[in-house]
Amino acid sequence: MEEEHQTWKFRDGEGGRGRGHRRGRPGNRGAGRNPRHQSLSGRNTNNNRLYRMGSEQTLDPNHPTLFDRFTPNVGGHRVGPPPQRPNTNTNNDNQHRRQNNSSRPNDRTNDQGFRSRKPQTMGFLMLQNLAKSDSKEIISQINDKKEAFMHLLQSPIERTDIFALILELLAKICQSSFDQIKLTILLDVCNSPFISSLRNYMMDLPYVERKSANNMYWKSPNEFWENFLKFCDCLTTLSPSTAFTKCRSLIEGTSKVCLETLAERHSYQLPDNCNLILIKLREAMTEHEKEKTVIASQRKNPRLEDEAQEPPENFRELSVIPRRGDLIDERAYLRANVVKGGYRDVEHYLDVQFRLFREDCFGPLREGIRQFIHDPTKRKYDHIRVFRNVKFVEPYVSSQKVGSLVEFDASTKKRFKKMNWAHNKRFIFGSLVLFTKDNCKTLIVATILDRDLKYLDKGMIPVSMVDAENGDDLYKNETYTMIESEVYFEPYYHVLKAMQDPAFPRHIAMQKYIVEVNPEPQHPAYVNEERSYIVETELNLNAKFKVLDFNTWPSSDELNFNDSQYEAYKMALTHEFAVIQGPPGTGKTYLGVKIAKTLIQNLKATGNLLLLVCYTNHALDQFLEAILPITDSIVRIGSQSRNEAMEKINLNNIRKCEQRTQSSSRRLFFEKRQDLKESILKLKRAQEQIESLNTSVLSYKYIKNFVPESIILGEFYKGDKGNFQDPLSCWLFETVVYDFNEPIHLEDAENEIPKFASVDDTNDGRNYVSLDDLELENIGGTNINFETSFSMNKAQTQMKYLMSCYRNPKNRDEEYNVYREIIVLRSLMRMFKEMRRYYNEGVEVSNQANMHNPTTVMPVDRWMMYFKWTNYVANDLREKLPPLQDSLKTVSAVYEESRMIMDYELLKNTQVIGMTTSGAARLRKLIMALGAPIVIVEEAAEVLEQHIVTSLTKKCQHLILIGDHQQLRPSASYMKLAKHYNIEVSLFERMIVNDMHSRRLAVQHRMRPQISALIAPAIYSDLQNHPSVHDFPNVRGITNNVFFMSHNYKEEVVDDSASKTNEQEGDLVLGLANYLMQQDYKPEDITILAAYSGQMFYMRKQRSKYVWLSKVKITVVDNYQGEESKIILLSLVRNNDDNKIGFLGTENRICVALSRAKEGFYMFGNIDILKNNSPLWTKIAATLEGFGSLGTGIRLMCENHNNQISIISSPLDYSKVPEGGCLLKCNYNLPCLHACPLMCHGYDRAHNETKCQLKCERVLCELNHVCPLKCMEECGPCKIKVLKTLPCGHQMSVYCHLEPNDPKVLCLTVVAAKLPSCGHEVKKSCYMAVEKVSCPVPCEYRVDKCGHVCTRKCHVNDDADHERYLCQKPCAKTKKGCTTVLEGEAGDHQCVKKCHEECDDCNVEVEKKRSACKHRERVACSKSPDEKPCRKKCARVLPCGHFCKKLCFEPCGTDCKQMMKKKIPGCEHEVSLECGLEPAHVYCRKKCERALPCGHPCLARCGELCDAGTCKQLLTMQFQSPCGHRVQLPCSVYAAAKGTGIKEELLLQYCAEPCGAELACSHACAGSCARCRQGRLHEPCAQPCHQINICGHQCAEPCNQVCPPCRKPCEVKCGHSKCRRDCGAPCVPCQEQCSRKCPHGDCKRRCGEPCVRAECVRPCARALRCGHPCRGLCGERCPDVCKQCRPDDFPTDFLGDEYDDDALFILLEDCGHVMEFENMENLMKGDSELIAIRSCPYCRKPIINTPRYKDIVNHMLKTEINPIKERVYGNLERIIERRRELQEVVAKFHTTHNRIYTDTGFSHWKTAFEQMLLVVKSKKKCSLLQLDMYFIYLNILELLADVHKKYRELGLVQLQDSLVEQNKMICRVLLKNVHKISQQQQEDIGKELKRMNTILILSKILNHPSYRANESSPAVKVAANTAKAVILKWGIYEHEKSREALNELQKAIKVSGVISEQEKQLIIRAIGAKAGSWYKCPNGHVYSIGQCGGAMEVGRCVECKAQIGGSNHRLLSTNQHAGDFDNSRYAAYSEEANNMANFDF
Repeated sequence: MEEEHQTWKFRDGEGGRGRGHRRGRPGNRGAGRNPRHQSLSGRNTNNNRLYRMGSEQTLDPNHPTLFDRFTPNVGGHRVGPPPQRPNTNTNNDNQHRRQNNSSRPNDRTNDQGFRSRKPQTMGFLMLQNLAKSDSKEIISQINDKKEAFMHLLQSPIERTDIFALILELLAKICQSSFDQIKLTILLDVCNSPFISSLRNYMMDLPYVERKSANNMYWKSPNEFWENFLKFCDCLTTLSPSTAFTKCRSLIEGTSKVCLETLAERHSYQLPDNCNLILIKLREAMTEHEKEKTVIASQRKNPRLEDEAQEPPENFRELSVIPRRGDLIDERAYLRANVVKGGYRDVEHYLDVQFRLFREDCFGPLREGIRQFIHDPTKRKYDHIRVFRNVKFVEPYVSSQKVGSLVEFDASTKKRFKKMNWAHNKRFIFGSLVLFTKDNCKTLIVATILDRDLKYLDKGMIPVSMVDAENGDDLYKNETYTMIESEVYFEPYYHVLKAMQDPAFPRHIAMQKYIVEVNPEPQHPAYVNEERSYIVETELNLNAKFKVLDFNTWPSSDELNFNDSQYEAYKMALTHEFAVIQGPPGTGKTYLGVKIAKTLIQNLKATGNLLLLVCYTNHALDQFLEAILPITDSIVRIGSQSRNEAMEKINLNNIRKCEQRTQSSSRRLFFEKRQDLKESILKLKRAQEQIESLNTSVLSYKYIKNFVPESIILGEFYKGDKGNFQDPLSCWLFETVVYDFNEPIHLEDAENEIPKFASVDDTNDGRNYVSLDDLELENIGGTNINFETSFSMNKAQTQMKYLMSCYRNPKNRDEEYNVYREIIVLRSLMRMFKEMRRYYNEGVEVSNQANMHNPTTVMPVDRWMMYFKWTNYVANDLREKLPPLQDSLKTVSAVYEESRMIMDYELLKNTQVIGMTTSGAARLRKLIMALGAPIVIVEEAAEVLEQHIVTSLTKKCQHLILIGDHQQLRPSASYMKLAKHYNIEVSLFERMIVNDMHSRRLAVQHRMRPQISALIAPAIYSDLQNHPSVHDFPNVRGITNNVFFMSHNYKEEVVDDSASKTNEQEGDLVLGLANYLMQQDYKPEDITILAAYSGQMFYMRKQRSKYVWLSKVKITVVDNYQGEESKIILLSLVRNNDDNKIGFLGTENRICVALSRAKEGFYMFGNIDILKNNSPLWTKIAATLEGFGSLGTGIRLMCENHNNQISIISSPLDYSKVPEGGCLLKCNYNLPCLHACPLMCHGYDRAHNETKCQLKCERVLCELNHVCPLKCMEECGPCKIKVLKTLPCGHQMSVYCHLEPNDPKVLCLTVVAAKLPSCGHEVKKSCYMAVEKVSCPVPCEYRVDKCGHVCTRKCHVNDDADHERYLCQKPCAKTKKGCTTVLEGEAGDHQCVKKCHEECDDCNVEVEKKRSACKHRERVACSKSPDEKPCRKKCARVLPCGHFCKKLCFEPCGTDCKQMMKKKIPGCEHEVSLECGLEPAHVYCRKKCERALPCGHPCLARCGELCDAGTCKQLLTMQFQSPCGHRVQLPCSVYAAAKGTGIKEELLLQYCAEPCGAELACSHACAGSCARCRQGRLHEPCAQPCHQINICGHQCAEPCNQVCPPCRKPCEVKCGHSKCRRDCGAPCVPCQEQCSRKCPHGDCKRRCGEPCVRAECVRPCARALRCGHPCRGLCGERCPDVCKQCRPDDFPTDFLGDEYDDDALFILLEDCGHVMEFENMENLMKGDSELIAIRSCPYCRKPIINTPRYKDIVNHMLKTEINPIKERVYGNLERIIERRRELQEVVAKFHTTHNRIYTDTGFSHWKTAFEQMLLVVKSKKKCSLLQLDMYFIYLNILELLADVHKKYRELGLVQLQDSLVEQNKMICRVLLKNVHKISQQQQEDIGKELKRMNTILILSKILNHPSYRANESSPAVKVAANTAKAVILKWGIYEHEKSREALNELQKAIKVSGVISEQEKQLIIRAIGAKAGSWYKCPNGHVYSIGQCGGAMEVGRCVECKAQIGGSNHRLLSTNQHAGDFDNSRYAAYSEEANNMANFDF
């Protein structure tokens, strides 16, 4: 294989040495064979290879170039090429390559000007010095002397000591961490004669008699064998096949014989450790042989997640690239991360960690792909993004990058154009993508190669193939589906590869703690009892102490530490493994810097001392910047820093500074870089060759080598070939026809040139092999090294050149010749494109095509044959691609390691190295070489454990982990691993859980106490505040320093993402940030945090709308760990109807979010949904409420006017603070004494930056001219123009400050002059010389050639006779065939050609004027414009001056409706009025600006009169109301009542205290004391009804509306169809054949009828998918439950007990739950007291559609449910009948009650009735319930009418006002509640009606003669006043007290029987008691019992105090039914009560 790699390094016939010993062989694989036959037989096997990376092959450099210029000869004129700049880089390309091949590396100059030294031999001394070199530098040293070293290996070795030296050298090479370069050297050694020489040397070694001749061996034989075994072991590890092939005899035979003989002759015994290694090597050889000879049977991998079971395979055998089996066929074997306790050993640890990390990458991708396979048509899938119809369009080759260019479909391209890629993390370098064209049956795996925006904007992306399971050619125009993984693959790849390294277990540091979890502490190895440190104390004094003697340590105060920091500091310096937990703000970074400073200043080790690893770039920069003052020996690795201080210590910058330094490592690097460039160049050339076959015609000379049948063309087309120099081109193009009359349109020139895709070779600075690399200069344009006779690319270039010549010809001859060249070239390009299109469409060669005479072949057949021939060439080229790709992969790896070796040289003496965890994974080999003894990991709690362990080396003696696991934990991509496998438990947290020696910092210095209270003690129980945080200033412009604004804005899901956004919340946050910036805060003082990236991107996008936010940081919470800001604005986003908060319930993320702010913290979200989902948020909310920092609006306070408070509850509210202040004017006096013109502003309060915008008033000159500039601008010289006399005598206006003789003043006065050349009189400016004046007079002579006037100016001295003049004027004639007769200019009829050209036909429309108006129309010449009416706008002017607005053919009117602005006289407000209206005060609609006499502002419109009697401003004073509340009165009310005194009724009317009473519907009343009339008539309930309907659904109507029939879709369905009616309507039974059927019988009836056969009760005979028997019933759907496969999911009873093994189950198709059969039968067939559909016991969903119970359900619907629905809601006939009754009642209602209808005093009754009249007249559909409600409405009106009628009939006058007021109050309630009068309102109205009846009785008593006779009696007065007070009071009416008061009044006047029989009926109707509810006490007094009318308790009669009532619906025996009172025959609660005879109709 090694020889094959070198096959193509030499040309045909060339041999010679390449590198080392390898030799080449002939390179033309096509020679000596039949290419035609070879292609036909071989192309299918080689045509479908993928372009994978890597190989060292190249194509034959002798192939001629493809870009031979096509030069047709047309008419004897040779087409010339466009002028080109000479390309000096490619003149001697072949020669340069030949030199490189033959002389490298002896005579090779690299990129930096370094030249390798001349070849030299390696003597003993040189070899000895080389063997003594440091193992870390040995690679570069060997490379410097590579040729000499290889020469030594190739030559016979005469001095035996050389063998020991070479083995010593090889052993040091094996210690290098750079595997690829190490392997290259070892392979060169194995392929050299050295191995056989070593074998002979070892065989002779025991027999040497003179040991002095082999001194180096006998001086240290153990060292010899150790070196030998290191070499063999390393080779076996890196390349087992090479070790088996080349060194097996050494390991198994030679060494064995040698050692046995040495033991026998010299008594030498191999040390035990060496012997053990040798035994393992021999076993490895044997095992490798077995693998080669025996095919192991495929074992099925068990996937039991059992800790005790061994893994099914070695984790090192697993692919780190996802394969189809990993994603579809297999379930990964996983074991959980061991959180508590240790691992068994290192292998156990690595196996668990590797598999978890690999599954974290593959698991989400697997889930997404399985979803895609299940439904490929979905738009979104979890964890992946799917792009359909993508194509591989062409290879992609650029600097260091080789892959393919993928093109998306049109819809995706359109979507990409709208994307802001700068704010998007899609398609970043290294992202994983998969391609499939067969629904994932095969997969092509690739990674994103470049994220070039110019490709993304075009809908393309370069990818690199890393693996593929099929070998199809990608570029067949086939469409693929591309699947993008949302998990970023790049860091996973490097960590997984590192963990798979067989040598990795030896490099894991701190195994005692990490693997074994042994908490016993030890001090670092470099610390002993005498080790002392010197540290700087607080007073800048140096304190020296012994590290291990705490008694000598300085105190915590001296070190400026608090107690917790002091303890952590001590532990970190004295423990080799230290864990420091730092809660927010406790100074963990500060402490880490102190620790690093102490170590750096006291440990003066040579080489690298400390490796700093951080999770984020920000933390790394922050830490390194803090230690920069300590030492300048720092290097930062990684180019993602934004900190300027890091630039000088960045590795890239250091490399540039060291560019000119010569060293072996740099020479190695530049050599390998040149190798990489050449490999890329070779592959790029090869791929361009293949691509050019589609756009070129190969030369005859080239194609005949592949297609023998084409040779005949040379015989037929030799000699004169016309326009062509090549026989093949002549044959293909000879049938082209050139149309030299074809026009050339210059504007279409660009369209002549088709766009062919080109390979981009730009480098975006990102490198796929390294973290940060030296810039590789772009690879220049390459010549395709085979010949072409025609190229479309060159033809395009030629066409551009010809077009430019045609635009600007030098003369007519050139124009003519270029025109012909264009026609020829265009025809050839057209021919090629057309034929290529035919071939792509599948056109075949016809059977008539015969190459015996190629001139007879049809043109299409010629081209089809040619394109088939190019396939043979393409197949040959494709065969050479895979070796080139393999070579490139190897060269890339070698180059990367050479870069690391060079970096090692730069870094080896650097004290501190800093990098991120991602960088550490990539550069692990460099880290191993550096071997820092101290490693500090900052943010360790955020890093997955796998990242940390791969950053450690065996040389690590001291590991310090700093972090806080209670803040952000590592983020797993696969949540299953986080939930079940503990992958999110970091190494940091695992150590703390296992009580590893750790310390927690306890004092925070960041947050003010109100902020820290949010996390302590809720998260941190013992976190203390430093005294300094109590002194933080308050946030300017806001009343609260901490606030949570709770809102109800709903979240949205971001398109093409799983993230969330809440736009209105985002606007609130941005508005507040903008306001805070206006308070003179700096951008770095404010940070906006978003809980979701979607919200972050939204706010970043919207920030441009806010002036102050351009530099304010907006980021997500997870990216802000470890950072802080003065003010934090937190957007929590979540608010949804599902009541979910996602990771906002995670304590770690909450902790980070709440602990970033120092002085101000403002949160935005929905506190209710957070509290419902998280106990922690409940605690936080309680803390916020305690501070008064929780609400729905933020209070902003103007800093200039502290009394101006603005409450922000929506984004629109920020308009109250437009400039960060308030809405008042600023009025601050500026230095110029003008007032500040701005509105009150929070920024620049000192007005240092505010500039005066008023006009300047300063005088500039003696003429008193005033400065015209603004006040803020500096006054200049006076620039007012004044008239001055110039030296020439003319007067001219010049600037005031200029003198007339100033050189700047030029006289512009126009004077006459005569030109000497032509004699024309001209006008010129006075200052101009005559000689410089050009004659402006047009040439007056006619052109003789055409008769046109010359267009030039007077040119008597230049072509005066127009001999060279070319007339460019248009043709003077009209177009051909034009019928329009016009004189002069013919308009559009004029010929548009030039004068000498033939005229075109006239086919244009003309514009003609209409006869009836002045409008013009475009019509054809023969058409009249008057045929159609003119529909243009009328252009006539009305008398008012406005234009007429009608159409032209319509008559103009006199009414002008034009709206115009007019000012109202008096108020001067501007209003819009029609033109014809005069402005008057009544038209003013603006707000009145006048103040009322009371001093309050007038709230009316300006056009209305100001009336102080309407002032509604509430007074500040309060009055005691009779209801017990304090009342504020409106100004006008108080003013009106002030004179007469404020009445109680007035106070009651304006009482605003909330009612809050519980209504009959159980809801709380939302009215106020006044609006509910002190509880007399409550406001209607506005709460949702939520009453459960008979169907089981909740009523969604408001509580104050009648519950309509259920409008939800009916859920009844069967196997044939579903009911489409509303739920409230009865269902139509299904008439299809019943589908009940099983092997034991079937039903013959219709589906909607009862079945003739019962349900089958036998077990189901089918098997489940798993193969186990079904546990369902025969004929029913099988329940998906299996006790054997899924025991955890198997159903249990309600107590959790298992069912019997023979139990059967039913699947409820309504909800999907599985029920046990017997329980289900009892549920469905058992008796129930409720009339309702049976429902699922688990979810309460009605059981309607389970087929087994359809008969039961249908019967229930038919006999129970539907009749109740009909009874409640009514059927159509009943509703129609009831509506007719209502209409009849309404029709005669006002006639029946005409007295009250016409009584003006009771007009409200009339209004209420007319409202009902309108309702009845409407045709709106309504239910029976609604109609009954309308009857209740009319009944109330009838009761009011009856009271009115009785009052008038009795002729009463007393208490009329009270009755009118009662009527008015009740009618107003009716008007507001026409459609429903709730139960509560009915009760309230009933009480008020009783009050009215009582008022009527009281009025009757007061009108009684006895009362009038005794009116003056004190007893009567008291009784009357008492009765009035009880009956007329504002409170709730108390009927019993009213009756008692009336009885007392009757007793006082000594009368009885005042209440008549009619009045009794009125009372009965008012009370609303049902018939039979009236009873008599033992003394005959009447009372009623409410509700059902049955007695339930014993009470006292209000008149005689006798016992009344009863219990348990039984009346006391002393009481009796009062049937005579309401004409009822039986008591209400009696057996006879339901008898209709009980009611008297």
